[in-house]
Amino acid sequence: MAYAKGAKMWGTKIFEGSIVTGVTSTYSKSSIVPTVTGVALESGNTIETNVVVNCAGMWARQFGELCGVNIPNQAAEHYYLITE
Repeated sequence: MAYAKGAKMWGTKIFEGSIVTGVTSTYSKSSIVPTVTGVALESGNTIETNVVVNCAGMWARQFGELCGVNIPNQAAEHYYLITE
């Protein structure tokens, strides 16, 4: 929440509860790296932006795959034991 508050203070718009299905991008002749143009929503709409922050938590890897990005993490259960 603190990060979100700080980002909003700098003019960032945060869209919560939006189901994102992918990142839209465009290629230029001068670069082999695509330029982000927005995110595609399940509703069929697009949010235009030049920066996308992956906040998908334990689904970050799967979201990255939708966009062609390899994120080397894997969600795992953690166990702990409380003793006297």
